Amino acid sequence: MRPFTAEQLSRAAIDAGMYFPDYVCDQMVAAIDAGKHVILTGPPGTGKTTLAYLTAEVAQKSMLCTGYLPTTATTEWTTFETIGGLQPTAEGLIFRAGLFVEAIETGRWLVIDELNRSNFDRAFGQLFTVLSGSAVVLPFKRLGKTRPISLVPAGLEPPENTDVIRLPAAWRIVATMNVFDKNLLFEMSYALMRRFAFIEVGTPSDESYEKLLAGPGSIVSHLLALRNFSDLGPAIYIDAAKYAERRLQDGVSESRVLYEVFYAYFLPQFEGMDDSKATSLYRTVAQHMDPPERSEAQRTIAEILGVELVV
Repeated sequence: MRPFTAEQLSRAAIDAGMYFPDYVCDQMVAAIDAGKHVILTGPPGTGKTTLAYLTAEVAQKSMLCTGYLPTTATTEWTTFETIGGLQPTAEGLIFRAGLFVEAIETGRWLVIDELNRSNFDRAFGQLFTVLSGSAVVLPFKRLGKTRPISLVPAGLEPPENTDVIRLPAAWRIVATMNVFDKNLLFEMSYALMRRFAFIEVGTPSDESYEKLLAGPGSIVSHLLALRNFSDLGPAIYIDAAKYAERRLQDGVSESRVLYEVFYAYFLPQFEGMDDSKATSLYRTVAQHMDPPERSEAQRTIAEILGVELVV
């Protein structure tokens, strides 16, 4: 087994064009080394999902896992999707492993995006017991087996007369949540909560944004002041810069491109603003636009946010 270090993770992030706040990579590695599963919290666009994938990739290189199984939680999740269940086939009903069991059997880490979308009681079932550190027997048998399946954490004695699926000591779940949802935490038992480390992935420094936006799409840096109105993550700016670069290649004016990226990438982030803040928002973007685009910005801000601007 090779070392799994924060330096490796930080290097992988930089190679991927990602900049995270200080200590985030250190926290990730420390939590995993401490035997914890991880839930990444923070505003949209801060790179939580990318960080989860990068962590699993670095862990694979360190031989902690064989890879990772990516998925996105949904409100429709039940134990059939997570643990598994009986599925009709030409040979009759057979057990089909769910995401968690499949990941465990194949030695892959499970990366769950938007965990807060799931209904814990309905989706996790017996996994509450397993993730709390105890073995559990499932009411299913694998094809060709005569004994029921048991999920057994590393270091525990398996239940007698069961078909054992053992959780490797290094097996981890890395999940993301767009906000630190307190209501979600109340739905999780204390025993389950303590199996997770909660790590906030906030927005990086202004200097990091400037580095990210250096290049042909750098005109988007004129919109960095929009962060004063909402905690906008770097992913939004990176996407906007790529779009701006493409449009500038068409010979479109910078004023027009700035309006287009503002409308396409940023305006939807400001829903719920009052008239006063919306007016400040307009003035912030209008100073970088020519009269035609200013007029369009004024109209679309008023219409989409449902406000009356004082200009």
